[in-house]
Amino acid sequence: MRLLLFNLATDADDPILGFATGWIAALAEQVEYIDAITMRSGKLEVPQNVRVYSVGKEKGYSEPRRAIEFYRLLGKLLFSQQYDACFAHMMPLFAVMAAPFLRLNKIPIVLWYAHKSVNPMLRLATFLVDRVVTSSQEGFRIPSSKVRVIGQGIDTDKFVPKEKEISPDIPFTILTVGRISPIKRLDLLIEAIALLREKKPDLSVCLKIVGEPARESDKCYEAELKQQVDSVGLQNHVVFTGSKSFRQVLPFYQQANCFVNLSETGSIDKAVLEAMSCEVPVVTNLAFTRVLGADLAKTWVIDGDQSKLCDRLLLLADMSELERRQLGQKLRNIVVREHSLTGLCTKLVCEFKSVKKL
Repeated sequence: MRLLLFNLATDADDPILGFATGWIAALAEQVEYIDAITMRSGKLEVPQNVRVYSVGKEKGYSEPRRAIEFYRLLGKLLFSQQYDACFAHMMPLFAVMAAPFLRLNKIPIVLWYAHKSVNPMLRLATFLVDRVVTSSQEGFRIPSSKVRVIGQGIDTDKFVPKEKEISPDIPFTILTVGRISPIKRLDLLIEAIALLREKKPDLSVCLKIVGEPARESDKCYEAELKQQVDSVGLQNHVVFTGSKSFRQVLPFYQQANCFVNLSETGSIDKAVLEAMSCEVPVVTNLAFTRVLGADLAKTWVIDGDQSKLCDRLLLLADMSELERRQLGQKLRNIVVREHSLTGLCTKLVCEFKSVKKL
């Protein structure tokens, strides 16, 4: 299996998309070679059978120049190499741009897309590609017979639990990871922490918010959150850590007693699965109802109500370390069984072989 791959960002240190480098490395173990064309590149940590070509966004190239660079690289690779399939990872744009040339060369396209957003470019890509793969039923919103749900890809050898230090001086630590944006509903999380402090004032608690705004409007939201923290007197209980690279975020999971995600994206946020893989109990959004299963979801999936969230946090805070560990082990087992990176890559290769036969 020889693979052409389109990627949005190939940078091991990227705080949001750094995982994609791990996906490429894992896929490389199951194929002969991979040539990747990426919108932007950074720190490359890929095996010897992987070559990465950037269209130059990291260099500040304009959109027209990036388009020219894309076609230059695509033409060069199609002329010099043979490919059995093309994998477009969250890149409907590149899939559309390349589709006529790949079809001429009889190279099928598999598009990975996992987000609630639907736009004309995605609709056109869905029409042009041979297969669409996604992490969950909620992750792809266009009805099509081409769609296959294959789960997420979490490196369960990297995201592992670590024995927590137990001390009266260490607070009950609540963690959330991701970009700071209104869609993440962090204001509700802060309200829940304030309620928690009211109901259990003797509880030493710390909320760590790992991430940063991506847009100018999000910076305004971050400022509002910090003002909210001050207004409810949580200055000593809430920490904004800023952005952390993909490799830097692991210790935050391992040190947390609980992970919270109230996101309204409607798709499976991989940060929740990373926390689960580290055996961290989670309180999360409705998109995880199927992932957790009925028994766990009835307690740990909520609809974004700060009072319900406070009750779940109280429940976790009152658990013994052993009880939280046992809950965490159940959650990790779900990830290992249904959302491991190795398992995902095996499913992807099966999809590549399947469309190759069409």
